[in-house]
Amino acid sequence: MAITNFQVGTGLGTAAYTATAETAVTVIYITNKTDGDGTVDIYVVPNGGSVGEPFKIYTELTIKARDTYILDTEKMILETGAKIYIVAPDSAAQFNATISTIGL
Repeated sequence: MAITNFQVGTGLGTAAYTATAETAVTVIYITNKTDGDGTVDIYVVPNGGSVGEPFKIYTELTIKARDTYILDTEKMILETGAKIYIVAPDSAAQFNATISTIGL
């Protein structure tokens, strides 16, 4: 099992996680570190794909001030080279993401 930590930004320039082999994502924690509510978008992009609307799995997910949102109900299986992007495009809030994975 591996843990990846990511400081969420306002742009899509950097993936929060890139699979280096076939991988199962077991849980993602997204923490709002500010005193105001904020929103994030989450994308899961297959190897060779370009980040964009076809791969968006959460749109404007609101996370309350000083709260953590946990994505753990459904496990994601990523192929080698697949990427997860987490972005706060219109939010003044600051977020950290922690992604737990296990190789297959």
